[in-house]
Amino acid sequence: MAKPGLKFKFNAALAYLGLFSLALLFASANAHAFCAGTLIKEIKAIAAKPEIIEAVKTSNARRLSKEQVIALDEKWIKLHGQLPEADQIKNSKTSALLASEVNRQSYFKEAILIGSLGETVAMNIVTSDYWQGDEDKFTAIFDTNLPSRKPDSHISRTRWDDSTQAMIAQVSVPVYDGDNMIGVLTVGVDLKRVPHPNH
Repeated sequence: MAKPGLKFKFNAALAYLGLFSLALLFASANAHAFCAGTLIKEIKAIAAKPEIIEAVKTSNARRLSKEQVIALDEKWIKLHGQLPEADQIKNSKTSALLASEVNRQSYFKEAILIGSLGETVAMNIVTSDYWQGDEDKFTAIFDTNLPSRKPDSHISRTRWDDSTQAMIAQVSVPVYDGDNMIGVLTVGVDLKRVPHPNH
C-alpha cells in the first residue's frame, strides 16, 4: 500500500501537470486566434483592392453558364492546366497583382480569385482545377443574401498542396462591391511560417 505522503505528492504532481497542460492549451488557442485574426485582416485588405473588385466584376459580367464553367474545368483537369485559357488567366494583370501580394509575406504561398460561379478569375500559380464552386473555400462563405447568412471568412484544415509543395491552410474571405458579395479570395498559408505574437 502506498504511503499517504507519497500519494499526496503524486496527486499534487498530477494536478500541477493538468494545470500546466491547460495553460499550454489556452496559450496555443490564443496564439491561433491572434494568427487567424491577423491573416484574415491582411487577406481582406487584398480583397478590398479596386483592381481585385474590378476583375471579379468583369468576370461576372461575362455571364458564363455553369455548363461552360464545368466543361472548361474538365478540360483543365485533364490537361493539368496546360491550355490557353489557363495561360490567359495566369498572365493577367490581376494575377500579377496577386503574385506581388503573395511575395510580400513568406507565409503566403498561393492566391486564387474566384467569381460568383466559382470560376477562377486570377491566380499566382496555375491551380489544379478551374472551378472552385464545389469546394469549401467557396461554398462556406459565398452568399448573395443581404446581409450574408454565412461567416465572413473560412480557414480550411491544413493539408499537403501539390501546387505549392507545402503543408498549407486555405484562408478565404469574400470580395465585396459595396454591400454586394461578388466573389471570394482564397490565400494558401504555410502556418509554420506565420510569426507568433511573442516573436
